Amino acid sequence: MLLNVKKGLLALTLLTAVISCKKNAIDYQNGGVDESKVYQKPITYDQIELVSNLEKITLILEDLYKEKKNLKLVNAAIYAKAYTDESVLLKDLINPMHSILPGNKKFVALCSKWNVSLQDFSDAFWKAARMKNDTKLFDFLDFVQNKHLPIQNLSNNQFIVNDQNQSSQVSIYFPYSAEFDISASGDSYGPVASLVAASAEADEALGFQPYYSGGTLLEYRPVVVNDEYVFSHPTHIVGINGIEPYETQDAALNPPTVTTPPNVNRVYVGDAICKAQYDRLISFTGNGGGSEIAYCRVSGYLKLVGHQITEFEDKTSVKFARGTIRKKEWLRVYAVWDADWVAENKEQVFAIYEDDNNSEITFTGSLSTTVKVAAGTTIDGSIDYQIKRSSQDEIIKQLKISRGSYFAGALRNQGWGFGIDKSFLPVSATHGWPFYDAVSDGGANVGWTWPYDGY
Repeated sequence: MLLNVKKGLLALTLLTAVISCKKNAIDYQNGGVDESKVYQKPITYDQIELVSNLEKITLILEDLYKEKKNLKLVNAAIYAKAYTDESVLLKDLINPMHSILPGNKKFVALCSKWNVSLQDFSDAFWKAARMKNDTKLFDFLDFVQNKHLPIQNLSNNQFIVNDQNQSSQVSIYFPYSAEFDISASGDSYGPVASLVAASAEADEALGFQPYYSGGTLLEYRPVVVNDEYVFSHPTHIVGINGIEPYETQDAALNPPTVTTPPNVNRVYVGDAICKAQYDRLISFTGNGGGSEIAYCRVSGYLKLVGHQITEFEDKTSVKFARGTIRKKEWLRVYAVWDADWVAENKEQVFAIYEDDNNSEITFTGSLSTTVKVAAGTTIDGSIDYQIKRSSQDEIIKQLKISRGSYFAGALRNQGWGFGIDKSFLPVSATHGWPFYDAVSDGGANVGWTWPYDGY
């Protein structure tokens, strides 16, 4: 009980410190931020402590960005696309020895072109951090950079006790970075960047815009940051965006040449579109940035009669950057949805949801298919499914369709016209595969094409 009281008092102290911080003296209401676009504020001890450290890191970056070389280095890391979603992990910027960046050819090339150094940035960051004389911040940063080490080597760090595992995921996010990508330019490159600390789950927050005079950065001025602002002003958001190295993404984003064996009826998620921003622009929970749309398949084929399906058969995750969503652009995916839709598998479900790390949705229903009653014995029957997934949004799609209906209509207009991609189409085809649910100027928020090969 006493421990809980102490934690509560410490949380209150931390919150007071955050509010009274020089750079954050303007709160949401007085700063002109639309409260309806602020969805979750830190309330627990760990959340308040995390947000406090995110704001302190942002202040360090404000100091570092007074020298353009430091901003160039961060932009080089983001433009190199070592990580998904226009972001880079802080730990890769402040611990060069264990960073993945030196192994990225584009990052190395940009550093050479812009005459910047990862080691120099790291040294400058730690020098600025030490000047803060803030033990809590230093402990937090130490844990951030050493998260890769065995747990016994970190046993004295309080952030393990406080279960602050997300600290290793602190990222710098540059939304709409492609709009400002001049990485092909030479030494004349002179970047600017507003800065925002993720002090809430929000689509609008208070940030700070650099003000220059005579080429010299004089100060940062408070500004309301939202999607419109970051689309027209280069902005770095310090938060937890839920990113991963590109090499761990679904291979569908760089699809190999596909060869379907004879007599195999292979079905694909062809092209994909998302027209709504499902995740927050600013996040400290890992649910920020672009949208992670999961295209899935539910099948009961050859499952044991009487059992319940609790997992998807296949899942293709497509990561849509905010720019791709804003511009309503189609992505070419061509990932296998069903490697072979056999005649005995009479019904399946095409399911779509947006992947998050909080809340829960449940796909439920029943399928008619061929099921097993015992080893080697099958019958025509039905089987129920109940599949739970983490998402803070409603189910996007749960389409049950029979095999006969799919193949009969797979080349027909579904109401939204046709794409131009003719992969797998007969030579005589005069159009591409039909759009399902969405085109760029109408329909649902998420759409796809659904081609097949081998039928």
